[in-house]
This record gives sequence, structure tokens and C-alpha cells, in this order.
Amino acid sequence: MKKALAQFLNFSFLSVSRASFRVFPILAFFMPLMVRALPELLMGGYIVGFDTISYYVPVVCKWVDYGVGFWEFFGYAPLFYMLLYGLSSVGISLTVSLKVFPTILHGFLGLAIFGYATKGLGWSSLKGLFVSLLATLYFVGLRISWDMLRSELGLIFLFIFLMVLQRFKFDSSGKRFGVLLLSMLLVALSHQLVSVIMFVIVFAVVLEKLLKRNYSFVCRLLLAVLPALVVFGLTVYAYYGVLPAFSDDVVAGGRLEWLSLMGYSSTADGIINTFGFLFFCYLPFLPFIVLGMRKFESLELKAWFVWCLVGVLVPFFFVSAPLGYRWILLLCFPFAFLVVEGFGRLSFSLVKKVLLGFAVLLSFSFVLLPAEAAFPYFGLYPCYVPSSMLQNSVPLSDCTDVVKALSWVEANADSSVVLLVHDAFYGWALLYADGVKILRYGYASPEDAALTFSEQGCGRLFLVWWVSGEGWHGQRGLSSLFKEVFRSGRIAVYKFGDEA
Repeated sequence: MKKALAQFLNFSFLSVSRASFRVFPILAFFMPLMVRALPELLMGGYIVGFDTISYYVPVVCKWVDYGVGFWEFFGYAPLFYMLLYGLSSVGISLTVSLKVFPTILHGFLGLAIFGYATKGLGWSSLKGLFVSLLATLYFVGLRISWDMLRSELGLIFLFIFLMVLQRFKFDSSGKRFGVLLLSMLLVALSHQLVSVIMFVIVFAVVLEKLLKRNYSFVCRLLLAVLPALVVFGLTVYAYYGVLPAFSDDVVAGGRLEWLSLMGYSSTADGIINTFGFLFFCYLPFLPFIVLGMRKFESLELKAWFVWCLVGVLVPFFFVSAPLGYRWILLLCFPFAFLVVEGFGRLSFSLVKKVLLGFAVLLSFSFVLLPAEAAFPYFGLYPCYVPSSMLQNSVPLSDCTDVVKALSWVEANADSSVVLLVHDAFYGWALLYADGVKILRYGYASPEDAALTFSEQGCGRLFLVWWVSGEGWHGQRGLSSLFKEVFRSGRIAVYKFGDEA
């Protein structure tokens, strides 16, 4: 009887353990997915994210309407756009794709992090789930999912690459070589910054193996990374060397304009501001990060961490380089692993509860509170992190009024009307002002853009912006050269010139 009972209890324990093992990856996928779905549901039929409406929509619309050339295709690091283009080609609305796809991506990112933690680093399922949820549900990870969708796609493949790389170190068979090559190629097709992190990791591993005189492994790894390097080279050359020559946007350029756009008075001010942003992002977890550094052994994540810190300073010496704040955001992932390692080494339970409570408060206020009633913490760095996820290029409360304003333009436009659009309204105009001629002026002065286009004889110029004193994006109102001709809520349509 005792033997039978012992066998039954042992079987029950194994069943529960196996069930728990299956539950952890499911939680790692669905919990980030469900949290990321909340702002999409609260935004209703409107798209979440600034880049989503202002850059992804225009690129896909252009591909659908006019096709895409070779250099333009590679200049955008095309994988995410290819997926959106494919969905649009089979009749799925771009708005629907850009609401559903980011939600699913965030779930897969959580699963990829869990997979690397458990399969790549050998962590327990519980520990892997903890780091997965921390990386995806902390407000920095959520900010990435807000509109850095190509980066998020690249990060998914990067964690798959890291997982495969760990196994490739012990088994570099042909099949595993092919998977490693494919994962690196997919990273390179997804995003340039994430690709740089991957190449830095490969460089660190190559150095380690060279020191150990494992030359055969180094040769196989370099051979596997070669296709990704070729694709990366094409995307960088196309983006910086070819595409700017075909741009017809009236935009500001140069170091002073770039610094001014980000709110900096000088390079030194920019550097100080950027490092302030670093502390802003990770303040609740600094004690855990410091403790986690002591015994953290992952060479790959160390290389990721060091490179991101170096990358923070790059834009201040090369204007055309990517903005440093993005490297700070991408630190979220190696930091998450450090936090989990350091969490168990901090013995003060009250400190743990306070810091974790503050982190949870930041995350859920970021997801649930509207921009008009945002948590004050998010007002510190509005150029880098939105005050709320419930916005795109305009807050949720203005979305309906933007549609009404653009519908008015569409209804009252004839062949002589041209709609000038700031980047904030470019995607909106493409979606809701069909048939109206659109000229984009980026972040340049609307007055300068209007004067330029007027001198070229472009026709009657209209512009959509906030009413005086309510504007976003560093411009509270327009000059007297623009006359208001329609208003809905805080959004108005303006006509350029003296005629009413």
C-alpha cells in the first residue's frame, strides 16, 4: 500500500512538473501579448505608435501604390515591410495589420527571451519566465513595442540567434550551421541597429575562440555571418548613400538643427541629457543591475551591454548616426538578465518590494493612463518616451478630430488644392485624405515649406495642425500667414495666404 501510494505521489509530482514546464512558455508568450493588446483595445480603430502612423504607413502605402526599387527595398531593412506588404496584397487593411501584428510580435519576443534564458543559458523555467516578463512588461520594453516594430522583429531573431549560437559552440553540424546562418540573415533584414548588436556579439565570440585557438569554429562562424554582413552592407549603403539623393522633403539638416530638434543647446548638453535618460529608464533596477554584474557570465550579453553604452555617444560626433537614445532603450534586455541575477542577492525585502512596486506602477500607468493625465514621471523625456501608449503622432483624444479635419479637406478639395503635412500627419493624410495631393515637409518650418511650395506654383495650400496654443511636436501654433478655415475640437485646417 505504501509503495503504491509513493508511486502515485511520484507520478502526480512529475505530471505537475511537466504541466508547469509547458505552462511557462505559454505564459511567456501570452502575458506580454495581453498587456500589449490593452492600448490597442483602448485606442479603438486608431493605430498605436508615432513611427507606426508616420513612417510605416507611408512606406507600405508607397510600395502598394507604386512598387519599390532595389535600393529602396534594401534601404528600409525590408523584412517588416515585406510582411505588411504581403498582408495588404491579400486585402487585409493596413490599420488592422498594424494593430494586430505589434501585439503578436510582443508575445513572440517574450517567448524568444524565455527560450534563450532556458535553452541558451540553462536557467530554470521560473527564472526564464521572470526575465521574459521583466524585459517585455517594464515600460522601456513596452516603449519599444509602441512603435519600434522593426527593432522588435529583429530582437526576436536576435534571441533565436543567441539560442542557436550556444548550441553551435558544442555542435557545429551542417543543419545547425544553416539555422545559425538563417537567423543572422533575418536579423540583418529586420533592423540595422539590432544587426550591429549581433555583429558585436559575433566579434566577441570570435575573439574568445581565437584566444582558445579554436580556429575551425571561428572559420565556421565567420562563414555563417557572411550573408548577413552582405545584406547589412546593402541596407546601410542604400539608407545613407542612395535614398537621401531621391528625397524631396523640405527638412532641416545639420548638427545645430539636429541638436535643436532634440531640445539640446549644445553637444555637451545633449550628452548630459542622454545619460540622464539612461538613469530615467532604469532607476528602479539600478541596485539589482549592480549586484547582477558581479557574477554574470554571459559573454554575449556583456558584449551587448558594453556596445550599447558606447553607442550612446556616437550620434554626438556623427550627425547622420542613429540617435543614442535608441541604444539606451535596447539596453533593456541585457539589463533584464542582470536584474534577475541580482534580485536574489539583495537581502532587503522591503527595498525589493518598493522598487518592484514602483516599476509596476510605471508600466501600468504607461499602458492605461491617457496622455492628458499621464504619470508625471513620463514628462521628463518626452522626446524619447511618450507620456502614454494611448497615442500615436497625436493623443487618443484628438484622433477623431484629425479624421474629421482630413475628411473636410477631402470634401472641399479640387485639383488646385495641395495639403502640406508635417511628419506627424503624413500617415494620417494617406489613410484619410484619399485623392488629395499631399506634400510632406518633415520637421521643417511650415512657413518656410509653404513659401517654398507657393513660389513653385503648387496651388492652394492647406495644412492640418492644432489650434493656436495647443500644438505638439515643439510647435504650439502657426504664424499669421495661415488662416483657420475649419476646426474640430483641438484640430484645425489652415489655408496659406491672405485669402480666407
